[in-house]
Amino acid sequence: MNKSGIDALKRYPVFGIKDIANVLKKSREYASLVAYRLKKRGELQEIEKGKYTFESDPFVVASWIVWPSYISSWAALNYYKMTEQLPFTIHIISTRKRKKKTVYFGNAAIEFIKIRQSAFLGYRRVGYQGRGIFVAEKEKAVVDALMAKKMSLPEAAEIIKENRRKVSIRRLYCYAKNARGLLKKLRRELEG
Repeated sequence: MNKSGIDALKRYPVFGIKDIANVLKKSREYASLVAYRLKKRGELQEIEKGKYTFESDPFVVASWIVWPSYISSWAALNYYKMTEQLPFTIHIISTRKRKKKTVYFGNAAIEFIKIRQSAFLGYRRVGYQGRGIFVAEKEKAVVDALMAKKMSLPEAAEIIKENRRKVSIRRLYCYAKNARGLLKKLRRELEG
């Protein structure tokens, strides 16, 4: 594959065989061979079957494996510097169901959590290492972590209290309202 073809693919954080075939204007079989050769040379990394990247940072890759999706829970809170805990697992929130719930890439596990379409909100695109990634808003990251049982109520309360200036309690309660029974528990933990 020539340099212009590689440069064209580097525009995508994650791509598949179909993307390689489109860039090269060749068959899928030829694109598979190109991917195999690039992988063998160490230029290309396979995230999972049929999904590739030139990136090495799991945080850059994570929100691009499944569409639509965004990074949430502890990884998002770490991004906002609301916790010093370095997450080994990057939690990805999506409306799509996947057979494979966890993908291992680099030094991280990328875990996919399926939610209802009506709860798929409260995220934004941010710049990270020259790329656009999708990350939950601070308040939504806390609610997602609680709903997925990745964080306890006391942990959530501690994070919120320590980051009072960074967090909108009104927005937090608004997101918690969409999660069954969470608003009442969260209010009791924060105000009680």
